[in-house]
Amino acid sequence: MNQQHQQSYGGYTPFYPAYPQTPYMGPNASQGHNTSGHGGYPPFYGPPQPQPPQLAPQNSNPPQPAPYQFDAEAYAVKPNASGSSGQRRHRRHNTVPSQHPPPQPPQNQTFTVGPTAQNGPPLKPALKKTKTVFNKAENSTRQFFSAFNSQQPQGQQPPMTMPRTRVYSNPGNTQSVVVEEPPVQTTDNPFHMIVSFHAYNELHIENILANALEEMQLIIWPLWPEGIESDIVVEHTSIVKFRGAPWDLNGPNVKFSYKLITEFFLLFQRRGYSYQTAVNIGTSTPRLLFQVTKPDDSEFFLAFFSQEGRRLTLINPPQHIDLSMGARLRSSFGKKIQSDNVVEEYMRVIDLKRRPNSNVSEVDPGMFFVEVLRILSQLGFSLDASIPLGRRGTLGKRSQRELLVFKGNIVRDA
Repeated sequence: MNQQHQQSYGGYTPFYPAYPQTPYMGPNASQGHNTSGHGGYPPFYGPPQPQPPQLAPQNSNPPQPAPYQFDAEAYAVKPNASGSSGQRRHRRHNTVPSQHPPPQPPQNQTFTVGPTAQNGPPLKPALKKTKTVFNKAENSTRQFFSAFNSQQPQGQQPPMTMPRTRVYSNPGNTQSVVVEEPPVQTTDNPFHMIVSFHAYNELHIENILANALEEMQLIIWPLWPEGIESDIVVEHTSIVKFRGAPWDLNGPNVKFSYKLITEFFLLFQRRGYSYQTAVNIGTSTPRLLFQVTKPDDSEFFLAFFSQEGRRLTLINPPQHIDLSMGARLRSSFGKKIQSDNVVEEYMRVIDLKRRPNSNVSEVDPGMFFVEVLRILSQLGFSLDASIPLGRRGTLGKRSQRELLVFKGNIVRDA
């Protein structure tokens, strides 16, 4: 047998299965068998795969079929009970000939096609319509009058006729049935509400309920200390404009911006509207779609990554996440974690080390991101939504910060 040559990649030797049906064992699996049973990937909990039918075991001495026997009595012709001849009679009765024979076609009859001197003008096709059938009758009896034509013949008046009532082709529908248009669907109980953040200080809520608008005005709007500039409703869409720039995420009131967004998601969840997805994501103002679900007591907090992806900022995280997030990241990346600090009493900032003479972190940003998601999932929180917000950068250059909204349940002591 030819020995397979395997090349080492990054300190480990990849294993290539010898057969297509052998699952991938992963870089660190042995060639003998896979101990985990899932090939290095998370186990699959989907429906069971169809299995081929099992063949019956082979038997060297299978049972033989019974021998064929001919029953002569079953095929013997039995005589009739009436004692008639053995000929088989037809089941139908004899046909009685009619007294009047059928007419015979005339003999020596010829047909001539086309015009001839003896037959006169050519015959017209049988299916061709003639236009002069009702000319004389129409001109003599039927007269048409137009109500919009003033040039009527003198001495003639339009006939006094009753208007023709509509007759339905279905006899089950009587003439007294009135067909009405379906009523216009109202927005008293909308199934969805759509939220979008515009510019630096506008919030749009489409298809909003009346009582939801009242709660927003009583609970959410007062959270912004600078107040409201305008609050209008245009065709079931609430458009509120705050003073200042809450979506700029800068300045002394930035913590109120974070609290406004968190309480907004919290109120929607308490009233049974959960975030489902985002549409118009190719624009600068994507629309967040909230759908009616079962209300629950979920908690929310915000987080965001820096532009280069080496700094994580947690905003008002739950206490157990605030205390254990840094320790869990250090156990995953070791000394590649540069700092873990609390900023302004409501934010925790975790930085990764940079490479020498470079602004790139020692840990890949994608690996850092998925590790954060894994740790938060173990702590009972998952990524629920993302909100891209525009910011004013230096020299008038506009940048974008994507807020990550995490949702979960906190186990409280009884």
